[in-house]
Amino acid sequence: MKTRFARPFQHVLQLAALIALSTSLSAQASTALPTTQQVMDHYIRAMGGRDAIFKHKSMTVHGTLQPSEKQPAFDVVAYFKDGKMLYDVALANGNHFQQGFDGKVAWQLDPKDGPQLAKGDVIKSVQRDADMYYPARILDYFSSFDVVEVTAFEGHSCYHLNGKNKWGIVNEHFYDTTTGLLVGYRFNSAWRGGSGEEIEVFSDYKDFGGWLMPTRDVNKTPDGTQVQTRTSVSFDDVDDSVFALPEAVKVLLTKKAGA
Repeated sequence: MKTRFARPFQHVLQLAALIALSTSLSAQASTALPTTQQVMDHYIRAMGGRDAIFKHKSMTVHGTLQPSEKQPAFDVVAYFKDGKMLYDVALANGNHFQQGFDGKVAWQLDPKDGPQLAKGDVIKSVQRDADMYYPARILDYFSSFDVVEVTAFEGHSCYHLNGKNKWGIVNEHFYDTTTGLLVGYRFNSAWRGGSGEEIEVFSDYKDFGGWLMPTRDVNKTPDGTQVQTRTSVSFDDVDDSVFALPEAVKVLLTKKAGA
C-alpha cells in the first residue's frame, strides 16, 4: 500500500503546490502596483482636481507653529504668489522670525542671529517650497520617482514612492492607497544642516475653497517633534509688496556683492 500510493500522493502535493503558486501569482497580478503618474493623478483628484488648485493666483495661510514639545505655539502666516513666498512667525516677545523667497533670493531673518542667505541647492529647495501649486506638479521637481511597494506608514496603508529630486536629494513619499491623499515624507535633512533622517506627517485634511489641504503637519526629527497647524486659507489677496526684501537682507546682499 505504501509503495502504491507513494508516487500518486507526491503528485497530489506537487499539484497543490502548483495551485497555490498560481493563486499567489494571480493575487499579485490583481494587486499590481500603480504607476507613479496614476498615484499622482489620484492625489490631485483627491485634493479637488487641477481646476480647484490652479484657479487662484495667490494664497494666504494662517496657522500656528509649535517648535518643540517644551515650547508654546506661535502664530504663523505664510503668503504665496507667482513662485514667491513669505513665512512669518510672531514670537512671544513681539519679535518676528521670517524667511522668504522673492523669485531670486532665498533669505532668513532671525531676531537673534540676524539675516542669512541660502546657498547652493538649498535655494532650489526653498524655491520649491514657494510654489503654491507644488502638490499638483510634484513630478516637475523629480528626475526619478518610482512606486516601490505598498507599506504601512503612520497607521495607513500607503503607496511608497522613492525618488531623487532634480538637485540630487533622495525623498520618499507615502500616499494612502484608498483616499489617494499624501500621508507623509521621509528624508535626510543633513545635506542642508538638519539633524538627519526626518519624517513629516500630514493629517486632518479639510476643504479650503474646493482644495483639500492638511491642517496638521508633524515633523519628527532626531532632535524632537515640531507641529504646524493650518487654521485658515484665503485666496487672491496677496500684494506684491509683501515679498520685498527686508532692509537687513538688502544690506547683507550689498556686503556679499562687495566682498
